Formats: sequence, structure tokens, C-alpha cells
Amino acid sequence: MTAKFFRYSVALLGFAMAISLGAGIASARQPAGYSQDKDKDKGEKKEKINKAEEAAYKAFLATQGGDPATQVKQGEDFVTKFPTSKYDGGVYGILTTAYFASGDTDKMFAAGAKSLEINPDNADVLALLAMAIPRRVKATAPDYAQQMQKAEAYAHHAIEVIPSLTKPETVDDATFEKAKNDKLSLAHSGLGLIALTQKKMYEDARTELTQAVQLASSPDPVDYYLLGNADAQASYMNGAIAAYEKCAASGPLTTACKARVEAVKKDMASGTKLSRD
Repeated sequence: MTAKFFRYSVALLGFAMAISLGAGIASARQPAGYSQDKDKDKGEKKEKINKAEEAAYKAFLATQGGDPATQVKQGEDFVTKFPTSKYDGGVYGILTTAYFASGDTDKMFAAGAKSLEINPDNADVLALLAMAIPRRVKATAPDYAQQMQKAEAYAHHAIEVIPSLTKPETVDDATFEKAKNDKLSLAHSGLGLIALTQKKMYEDARTELTQAVQLASSPDPVDYYLLGNADAQASYMNGAIAAYEKCAASGPLTTACKARVEAVKKDMASGTKLSRD
């Protein structure tokens, strides 16, 4: 699969990240010089406000949903100017998404790692990396196995923390649940791809990829393609046809999935492959 197949999750991902980003930033890091122990001893201590930092952060947030290149530039400028900012964890999180959207894999992984160093529970980054690492790291990479282990850990942690995310007051219940399910979809997509391609555990792949397409508000055609492959490998040929047909309905794999549908039907008609479903 080439990089163009990964663009279909970006709009969905941006929506999901915008929902919970505030909570992630708030818990990312205490400001430099701030001490909770001092607060206990001397009463509540007000945090000093750096007007330039606040202005730069607001300007950076305003880039969300726009050109990834602009977002990258302002985000990089922010962490360079304010390397100990309480907002750095969230900024690196948004940069992770921007790098993903622009196809800069190395910087995406680096920004994601920095964000998780600051806040290991950043559900947005965990879910994105869980999905992106198995898609972006080649099987021929010397650290392929280690990268897949890392992606698995991110996926499982995302699935653990997402249900307990705190809903922002400005977001209604339905929208928040939709955003959480979209994040969970990314995590299950990553687990499914790992089970399919690295572990050759086709039943597990079917389970995870089914979760991915069912949870997503707008399922990724690539996940339907992968689900079709998992179904075919596990001899659920009717399931494979159904998944490939959904994949063929739209997206970059339309031609490939139409060809898979015909191939599976031909195998079933000739008796070359028997279906378990």
C-alpha cells in the first residue's frame, strides 16, 4: 500500500483530536516553576501568564483544520520558542497529526513520541500511532518487529484510556461518543493489520478489523480491504466478498477490490475454495 491510501483517515482524525485535545493539554505538564506542594503550604498559587506564549498557542490552535504545512510551521515555531511550555504535549500531539497528513513519517513518529513522553495517556496520539505504525513501517525495516510491538502497546493503551476520557463542556454527548468511537476504530485497525500481516492470525485480524469498520463514523476503505483479506485467508469467502464490495464503493482501492470480488467468486464457483460462511 502506498502513502495515498492513508489520507482517508485524516479528516476523521482531525475531528476526533479536536474533541479531547483540551483535556489532554490541561494534564500534560505543570508550568515551569509551579509546585503543588507550595500550593498546599501557602494556599492556591496563581500561574504566571506569558502573554507571548498564550498568543502563540492560540494562533497555533487556529490552524487546526487548515493547511498541514501551516500547522507544522507554527507548531515547530512554538516548541522552539517555548520548549518548557505547559502546552507542549498538546502541540506535539497536533503536530503528529499534521505530519501524518503531510506524509512526513519520521517527524510524525518523533512528535508522537515527544507528546507521549509528556502525557502517556494522550488518547489521540496513541490511537493515531497504533494505526499509522503498521501502515507506515515496512516489513523489511530492521526494527519492524519492535515497531509492531510498540504499535500494539499503543493500541491496547488507547483502548484502555479512551472510555474514561472526560467530555468537554462545549461538546454534546452524541458528538463525544462519536469521537471516542473514531479513536477506538484507529486502535483496532492497527491491531487488525498487525494480526493479518505480521502474526498471520487471521481470526484475530477479522475480529479487530470488524471492530474498526463498525466503530468508525466513516469507515476507511483500506480497513474494508484488509478485512476482506483476513476473511479470505480464514476461508470466510462470503464475508470477503462483502468487505471487498464495500471497499470497492469508494476510495483508492476501488479497482483492486473489484478484482478481488471477482477472484473470490471465481474460486468459489470452481470449487477451488470452500467457504466457512
